[in-house]
Order: sequence, then C-alpha cells, then structure tokens
Amino acid sequence: MSKRLIFVVGGPYGFSQKVYDAASEKISLSKMTFSHQMIRMIFVEQLYRAMTILNNEPYHHE
Repeated sequence: MSKRLIFVVGGPYGFSQKVYDAASEKISLSKMTFSHQMIRMIFVEQLYRAMTILNNEPYHHE
C-alpha cells in the first residue's frame, strides 16, 4: 500500500483538530503567519535545495 503525500497551507487561524488528527506527519515552517505567496516561495526554495542535495549537486554556487 502506498502512502499519499499532501501539502496543505493553512490560514492565519491554523487547522481544525480533525485535520491534525488525520495527518501522520506534520511539518511547520514557522509559528509566524506568512502570506500564501511567501509560503509558496519558501516551499519552492526548500524543494529545490532538497533536490540539489539529493542529486549531489552544489546548492551554493561560487
């Protein structure tokens, strides 16, 4: 059985307890409230960083 990976960006009031209970893993970028546009950029940058590291490519270029 394969697991599904779902990313959810919450609003300023967070999620209901039902959402928290249904998630097997939770990752918080910050306790601060960011706009959805900022979260998207942070998320894309972190995915890029992870992929470059997993592919043994340099993340920082000189």
